Order: sequence, then structure tokens, then C-alpha cells
Amino acid sequence: MGRTGNLWPLLVALATLARLSESKLKLKVSQSPVEVIYNENSLLLCEISELTGATLESKNLGVLWTVTRGTEASTAFSYTSGDVQEAWPEAEILESSILNGNMSLLLRHVTFKHTGQYKCEVVIPPNNKASQTVKLEVLARPTVTVVSEKVVEVGTGGEMALGCHLSGYYPCESNAEWFQSIPSQEERKLLTDICIAPTVKNPDGTCNVTTEVRLEPHVEDIGSTFECLVTHKTFSEPYLVQASVTLKEAEIRLSTSSIVGSVIASIIISIALTALVIFLYLRFCYKVAPKVSEIQRPVKLIHQELAEFVCQVSGYRPNVITVSWYLKRCNETKEKLIADWQVDDLFHFQFITDKKMERNADTSETGMKWKVKAANVRKNNDGTFSISSILEVYPDFDVDNSAQITCKVMHPSEREGILRTIRLQIDGVPPKLANIIKPPVVHHNNSVTLTCPINFFKPHPLKITWYKIIDGEKIYLVEHNNGAEENFYQDKYSHYLVPFSYPDHTLSVCSMLLFHATIQEDENSQYSCEVGHISLSNPAEKHVQLNVKAYPSLNAIISEPGNPVIGEQLTLTCKVHSFYPKNITVRWLKNDDVIMNTESPEIVNSENELYECTSLCTITATLSDLHSKYKCQVLHESLMYPRFTEYTPESLVSFPKVSEITCNHATPELERELTLTCKIIDFYPEDIQVEWFRNEVRCDDVKYGRIMETSLCENGLYSKVSTVTLTASADDHQAEYRIEVYHSKSSTKPFKQFYQLFLKGSPKFSEFRLEPESPLYGQPLSVSTSVCEIPHDNITVEWYKASERIKGVTNSKPVLNSENTYKINSCLKFTVTAEDFERDLHFQYKDNSNTDVPVFKRRIQLPLTAVTPKVSEIKCSHDHPKKGENATLTCRIEHFCPADIHIIWSKGWTEYKDKQSIETPKIDSKGLYSTVTREDVRSERLDFLSDTNISLKDIPYGEMDCLHLH
Repeated sequence: MGRTGNLWPLLVALATLARLSESKLKLKVSQSPVEVIYNENSLLLCEISELTGATLESKNLGVLWTVTRGTEASTAFSYTSGDVQEAWPEAEILESSILNGNMSLLLRHVTFKHTGQYKCEVVIPPNNKASQTVKLEVLARPTVTVVSEKVVEVGTGGEMALGCHLSGYYPCESNAEWFQSIPSQEERKLLTDICIAPTVKNPDGTCNVTTEVRLEPHVEDIGSTFECLVTHKTFSEPYLVQASVTLKEAEIRLSTSSIVGSVIASIIISIALTALVIFLYLRFCYKVAPKVSEIQRPVKLIHQELAEFVCQVSGYRPNVITVSWYLKRCNETKEKLIADWQVDDLFHFQFITDKKMERNADTSETGMKWKVKAANVRKNNDGTFSISSILEVYPDFDVDNSAQITCKVMHPSEREGILRTIRLQIDGVPPKLANIIKPPVVHHNNSVTLTCPINFFKPHPLKITWYKIIDGEKIYLVEHNNGAEENFYQDKYSHYLVPFSYPDHTLSVCSMLLFHATIQEDENSQYSCEVGHISLSNPAEKHVQLNVKAYPSLNAIISEPGNPVIGEQLTLTCKVHSFYPKNITVRWLKNDDVIMNTESPEIVNSENELYECTSLCTITATLSDLHSKYKCQVLHESLMYPRFTEYTPESLVSFPKVSEITCNHATPELERELTLTCKIIDFYPEDIQVEWFRNEVRCDDVKYGRIMETSLCENGLYSKVSTVTLTASADDHQAEYRIEVYHSKSSTKPFKQFYQLFLKGSPKFSEFRLEPESPLYGQPLSVSTSVCEIPHDNITVEWYKASERIKGVTNSKPVLNSENTYKINSCLKFTVTAEDFERDLHFQYKDNSNTDVPVFKRRIQLPLTAVTPKVSEIKCSHDHPKKGENATLTCRIEHFCPADIHIIWSKGWTEYKDKQSIETPKIDSKGLYSTVTREDVRSERLDFLSDTNISLKDIPYGEMDCLHLH
């Protein structure tokens, strides 16, 4: 029936590409299947029952209703980004309802083409998409017609037939049975001699069928009633229709000879009696005027219910009379004949006292089903006659109210006739209001339907008013008056009517008020439905009070720390928000076992009058938690089932425990092999990196010995033993070995342990001391150290720059201490220059008395930084060079460090490589390097020089200077 809007595939694609690990959007639809009677309205429910992390806005919302019949699918309604892209003419969804979370589809005047599987799909980009399906079945209620004879004579051996015809019904499964009730036997029996005609299917899909029963009635069956009992899906109870057939005893029929004899005898007797009758008639019965009573009416006339009007005519003779009934409605100018009947019995006998008269139905001018019942003519003792004329009426309020009924009696004694008139005042059956039906739970920011059932009233004019009571004041919302409707708040409230009709002309209506409920506006609010009807002196009304609830939303569980540590406390935090009322229960579960239960935790009232709370659960993390799920579960009166959010400690860690570094020899010796060992235990996960360093230099197997690792796993936790095996040399004395353990899952910083190696019998060197601590170029510097635990005083200490021995060193004399060992202090003083940049100073200790003792060396590199050069202005050898003369350009580069420098002369943007020279950098007065660069310019080029540049490369923050020649 259409195509989907152009924007819908884009919304679906956005929602499909997004992460949908856990849907945040849930829908609630009608219970399937939804059954609706043919040509009535149907509401297919589709509401958002849960939505977190998003708000409903027209620009980011898509709603699609599709229907599938067999293999064919089509679009019934499409709404995308604030516009209705496509819709059936009979389909309707209000945009205000959509933005309130109610996507229910209203189908008007449903026919069989609407039967099918309906799918409601809602998309809220970028990561919310949900759909639900509901089946719609269209039913048609059968029209039941009973066909029978009016009167059947029994005792003649004849057969009678009764037919029960069902037409225009669906589905085609039905059943019709005939029953006979015999008053004398006080029983009701099923008639079995039936014939069922084949079911006939109509072009619109409905079906017809006839069930006929034949039987031979007997005298004992007189007074019986015959009923057809129909069963169909559209009838909540079997539907019963009674046949209008009357059984009477057959008249006795005489033979032909008897009849001939009787006729001859009758003729003879009639001639004799005629004279007598004429005499008696002229003597006693001629022209006595009738007495006509006022029309007797029921106490109350009810719309489309049987009412009898009686007119008594008495004391007249002869028995020649006509009684006519007329009707004149308010909008008509003349009376119309309803029915009449007449008696013309001028010649009669005194012993005939009663005679039943039938109306003449062919004289009706109104075309209505009103009728005059059969009347008895009674002969009174004084020779006059009397009758009672009864008019059976089914008044209709719409056309017959205030109408005038006239009974006219015509008799030979009255030339004009006698008139009696009455005016109709028709009442209705007052509606019976059931309690207003409200949802079991009214959710905040959700669509709400209040239904007021108005049952069993007639006639149909009805006034329905919905209003809301605020502080005792009525706020009118919707008024429906006999088809005309006024909505005072169209942006919030919608109103629908679902009518029902019954065979006795009574009606029922469900009045539904739809709106979006919020706690701020509707909590403890009272809504009323007021109904006015012609049968009510005062409107009837029903009230309902709403208690709005907001179901809680749960944020994701947050763990502190983010990577739980085995054996340490782990705090799980879950924020529960946007709920109402205040009372709530929060449970923490581990693998469905309750570990903590909190009723009404500390509550915070947010700005929109909703409540929120934060629940904490503190546990001790264990290795078994890798296979566990923790749940934060909430119980609230707004929820049918508990809500929960889950947390799995997938990032569980155990910090490695790094032991101190140990040496396998308590007193390591020169030229002996030793092993340094470090244990790393109880870490998780297994991924770990171990590195060894010697005095800030990373160890490797080639230069610093053999590195070995051994891994273990016990009780799910991992351990590792790392060793470094080396042969000690003089350079290893007082060397600092460091192990760094990198376990990225538990920490971004390495775990460290240090071990300083002291060789047996070797002196101990103190740390180098600088004065000042931050050396400056061109300034004096003092570097000092000391050596202790020297066995004798025959030693030599010296300072070296690279391999060059430094003079100007001050050494103290060896001093004997209490431990019988010597100590010596050494101090180096010099002026710091750029030559000391990234240059090592060596302190050397030598034992002069024992050539087997190696020379011990200690190294220090001064903390000096590079310095950016200063570039002077470019100078020319002639202030104003002339064309054809030679000139020399000079530039001085001063105060830089280190000495490596790259100088480029350029003319404009072109490098200039003609005769240029650079002096070797030398230490200047500031202790830094300086140099001079020159460029000889040939005279033939002077006239082309517009400007000359010098630039420095490969140095930090290079400078440039420029000279303009004219």
C-alpha cells in the first residue's frame, strides 16, 4: 500500500551500525491476536515501556508500522524526523502521542483487507532500535433470521419446516441448533431431524448457511415454542432466536353429502330467522352512539421498547364501527394513518356475544412496524357492544418525541366521528457508568489511557465531558456532544470513542482519554468523566485518582579501582535515578545469590521531583571472581519485575610482589662468578616484562652476563624467578644493579628493586659532590669525592678527562680511622668550558703496594646543557661598495655549545657557495665557543645582490641574520 519514506533507511542504518550490546529501548504492544468486529475501529497498542540514555525528539525519531499478509508486506504508517512520510487514509497516529512515547495505530472502519501481522518498529539513532509484532483478526457477527409458518394445524398428519438462516459472518465456523419447549412436559429438547445446507461464501469473504428442521406436530405439541440457538466466535454467549409459529388443532371437516344437506337446511332456517332478526334489530339495536374513553398509555415510554396504547369503545349499536389510529410528528403538517379496522355486522343474533377482529394492515400510510392488536367485540346485557382497541408502538426518540397519536371512532350514529388524542413523551434508558479503567501502573513520561465504560443506554444522543480537578476547581479538557467534539488542550489530550450496539437497540460506548502523564502535573491528580443523557435529570459521573510512578533507571556499575586487585577491597557503585515514589529496595547479588540488601537507602530529590540514590557494595576481590557476575538489582512498586545491571570483573589483577635482589655470595670477590636473584610472585594476568639495569644501562646477555627466567603457576596466580650471572670485575665494584618489572594490567609504572655490589677487600667510594650543584660555563667548579676502607696508605688517586690526566687536584693525606683503615679525600677544581659538554671525568684509585689489585675507576658526566649561538650583524669591508670592486662579508657567531655548527650563506633563497671561510671555534671569555665566518663577493656580482643571508643548521634554536646591499 505504499513505500517507506526516504529518511527511514538512514535512521535504520545509523541504529544498525551503532553498538547494540544491550538495548536501551523496549516496547509494549497489544496482546496478540487483536480481534475487531467488521466496520468498527481498532487500536493497535504500541508504547515505549522502557527508554534510558535518550530523549524523544521529533528530529531523531522514526516510527514504522508495516503489515504482512501472506508473502506480501506493505507500509501502513511511516513517521521520520518530525514528518509523516506515508499513511493509510484510515490509519492515524497523533504526533503529540508519538513524542509522548505512544505509537499506537488507530484503524477506522476495519474491513477484511486489514487482517494481517502488524509490526511496530521504533528507531532512535544512534543506538536504540526495537520492534514488536501483533496479529489483527477481523470478525463479522452473523445476522440470524428464522423462517416459519405463522399458524400450523396439528392432527392432520402434515409436516412443518423451520429454517434458521445465518448470513454475513466471519470466520465461517458456526453452529445452529433447534430446540422445542413443551409447557406440559416442562422440558426443552434438541431437535435432531435437521438439514444443513452447504456454506455459501460471499464476495467480501463472509459466509451464509441455513439450518432447517422438519417435524410432524401432534396435539400434545400445542403451546410449544421453537428456538434456534446460534454459536459463533463473535457471540460471548449463544444467541437465541424464537420462531413465531403457532400450533392449533385442525377444524373438523364434513363429507360432501353432509355439507349439501347442511346448506339446504341452512337456507330454510335462514329465511325463517331473517324476518326475526330484522324485527329484533329494528326493535332493540339501531343507532346507539358509542362512548369512547381517553387513550390509555404506559406510565413511561422507552425508546425502541414495546408500548401499548388502549382506547375503550363501549355501549354502541348496531355493531357497525370503524376504529382508526393516526400519527402526526412535529415536523409534519398532516396526520398519517397507522392502521384501522372495522366491523360491519348489521345482521346478527343475540346469542353471539364475542367476536375477535383483526386490523386491516393494508391501509397503513406510515410504513412503520406499529400494529393494532386483535380486538374482541363484546355484547353487553343491554344489547349494546364494546371493544378495546390496542395499538402496539415501538417509539423512536429521534422522530417520535412530542408526536401526536389520534384514535378516531366512526359509527353510524356519529357523522363526524369521535376523536381522542395523546402526545408522546419518550424517555430513554439511562447509561450505567462503570468505574474508570486506568493502567495498573501509571509511568512518568509515558502515555496513559483512561477508559470510562458507558453501558446499556438508549437513545444514542450523549454528552461526555472529561475534566481534571485541581484544588477543587474543574479544568475542562474534552467535551463530546452527540458527535461534535471540542478539545481544550489538543497538544496534550486526545479523545476516542469505541461504540457497541445490541439487538434491543441499546448502546454502549467506551470513552478513552489519552495523554502523557508526568509526576509534576498528574501525581495524586483526579480525573472525572461526566455523562449527560435525556434520561438523566443530572449528569452521571465517575472519578479516578492517578498515582504516577517513575520506574528507576540504573547506570552502569563502576568499580573502584578500575582494575580490581585480588585480595584487596573492591567497591562497586551503582547510581539508581529517575524513580518515584521514594521507597526502593536495592540488592547486590553475586551469581544470583544475595550478598547485600538495602531498603530505602539515602535518597536525593532531583530538580524534576524524581528521586535518585547511589548504592555501594564493598567486597574483597578473589581469583574466583573471574567467572562471577555481580548484579545491582532494584525492586520498586513501579516495576512488575526487578531491574538490574551487571558487572563482570574482567580486568581482575594481582600486583606482582617483587622481592629484594639477593646475591649467592655474601661477600662477592673479584674474578669470581656470582648470581643476582629476584623473585616476582603472585601476579595476574601472566603478561609481564622483566629488565635488568647496571648503572642506568640496560643489561644484555653478551656484555653483562647471563640472564635467565623461570616461570611458575600456583592456585591461578603466576610467579617468576629472574637471575643475572656474571664474573665480577673492578668495574662492578659499587655498581648499582636494578630490576624493573613491568605489569601493564596493574600499573603503568615499573616495580623496582636495587642492589649495590661491593667486592671483598675493595675500597668504598663516596658519591661525587659538585659545588655549585648546577655548573655554569665560564664559572669555577669543584668536584670532590672520598675513598675509605683502604688497607694501607701506599695509594695513588688521580683525575682524568678522557685519557688526559688533570692537574690542579687537591688530595688529603690518608687518615687512619678507628677500624684500622685509611681514608683519603680528593678535590678537583677547574673552570667549566664548552669543552666539558658531554665529556666524562674519571676518578682513578691505584694500590701501589700490590700489583694484583686492579685499578678502580669512577666516572661522572657534568650536568651541562647546550647553548644557542648568538649571531652578529653581517658587515661589509666597504661601507658603500662600487660596481666592479671586491668585497668581504663578515659575521661573528658567539657563545654556543657544542662546537659542531653548520653555516650556510645564501643570496635571497639561493645558497651562496663562492669563497667562504669559517674559523675553527674557540673558547671565548664566557667559556663557550665563538667563531667568525667570511664570504668574498666578486665585483661582477655586486650589482645583482639585493640581500645576503646567513643561517645556521643542526643546532638548537638556530638564528639568522641578513645584510642588504645597495
